[in-house]
Amino acid sequence: MIHFKFSRRPNQGDPSGFDLGDIVVTGEGGISASVGQSPDQGVMIYLSIALLLDQMTTLVRSSGGSFEFVGADSSLVLTFRRKGNIVETSGRGGTIGVADSSEFFEEVLRAAEEFAANEFSGLPESDAVREDFSTSLLQFRECLTR
Repeated sequence: MIHFKFSRRPNQGDPSGFDLGDIVVTGEGGISASVGQSPDQGVMIYLSIALLLDQMTTLVRSSGGSFEFVGADSSLVLTFRRKGNIVETSGRGGTIGVADSSEFFEEVLRAAEEFAANEFSGLPESDAVREDFSTSLLQFRECLTR
């Protein structure tokens, strides 16, 4: 099983759609994380999650294919490959893990919703990234229920 964790870094002042955060992906083959890297690989977390969900939507709708995710304003790179009902996740260090596609996509949704529940309310209504994030999350959720 693959596990995702999204977090906003503390001490950045009032929340903004351009805040830095971290992505941690773990599996039976290892871990890939933006946190604790040199040079720093922190991502613009709200933009990165929205981008990841948008790219994942394409993978959900296909029975095969792949894409490379690069965190916004970061050098964090993750590769996702779908072959039928299996999704393989890789980082720069190699394969992180392999998971059933349904479980994998549900895990991505769970992590994004957990992040939203913890961090989203702090974003000002007027923040342009707020709508992008909300739309990406809604579209991904709807894609999984079809």
